[in-house]
Amino acid sequence: MLIFVAFGSGLAFLLALASFINNGKEFYFRNLKSENQTVSKGRKENFLLRQLHQNSTSILFVSVGIVQLHLYLELSEELKNVPWFAEIHVPFIFLIGPLTYLYFEKLSGAKEKNIQLLHFLPFFLVFVILFPFYLENNESKIFFLENQAPDDPSHGLVPILLIFGTLSNFLYPATLFWNVWRWRKETAKNLREVFSPFLFLFASTLTVLFLFLIAQIFYMPLFVIAANALTILISTIFLMSATQTSVIENFQKESREARYKESRVSGLDVDLILKRLNDLMKIERVFLDENLTLVKLSNLLQIHTHQLSEILNTRLQLTFREYLTQFRLEEAAKLLKEEPERSVLSILYSSGFNSKSAFHKLFQERFGCSPSSYRADQF
Repeated sequence: MLIFVAFGSGLAFLLALASFINNGKEFYFRNLKSENQTVSKGRKENFLLRQLHQNSTSILFVSVGIVQLHLYLELSEELKNVPWFAEIHVPFIFLIGPLTYLYFEKLSGAKEKNIQLLHFLPFFLVFVILFPFYLENNESKIFFLENQAPDDPSHGLVPILLIFGTLSNFLYPATLFWNVWRWRKETAKNLREVFSPFLFLFASTLTVLFLFLIAQIFYMPLFVIAANALTILISTIFLMSATQTSVIENFQKESREARYKESRVSGLDVDLILKRLNDLMKIERVFLDENLTLVKLSNLLQIHTHQLSEILNTRLQLTFREYLTQFRLEEAAKLLKEEPERSVLSILYSSGFNSKSAFHKLFQERFGCSPSSYRADQF
């Protein structure tokens, strides 16, 4: 069981190396394209943040590898043979959540400014807090590991930091899960499966974190199960990146499309707009205007045309024309039943249609028969 934990650590470092090599290639080709361009002051100021974006995956897997290696050494009681490594993993726990979030934000096309350096402040604070412990000699660290130094403040401090680190890591995959779930709901049904592997990945991450939290607070033997679960998670990521590159590419494409759509209606109360739209159709019956256009309807709602199109597409899965036609067809069907003496031509114009051929075609598609046959069936 513990060998599997060590395997997970090695696999994480291997993923970090692969990511570092890929980043190096991307950096080289990017420099070839921009070697004659000047670097602006703003870009210089954001150098550190850009480096985090570029190397987020490598640093993430290095952090996971360090945590997993420490777990193996601790659970196998080998840590006292390398006391300099004791508790070195604690600050890196505070990196895993922000780096995971940063990687998937980058994958889904978020701007660099969407995650600030403030998210990485806990890593530096924890490192500073534990720095005196790291400076202790190996003998003192062995006493600490063997619980022979009960007065050492690190005995109480390290468990608290571990719990806080695990708790803080819940926030990031939970946020990512919610984002992906929301994008999945707003994507066409035939494309929704693109998001499923990542929903599973984030749900699994939350489960592993929960196991670690329970182990730290209530039941220490659960650490072995949690550590092995982490290895399984790392292995899943490795297999996905090695054999299912299309899964990542499709997710990248659809998540960026979903993020772009969201940005178009950002700041709008979509539910309120939909309610107002429903009132315009069912109470004010604006669909009866045969000259009603997307521009006119958008003006009535006091929003831009692209915003109305986006709301109709994502929330109702309809185009403007499809949305308008459904009300006009319902009105025509109602008039055919209630006013048998009126001609079909009169009814189609009264319902908002201005083309006889288009009306007959759309009516046939909706009700499976011609307007005359529909009327005859009602009597």
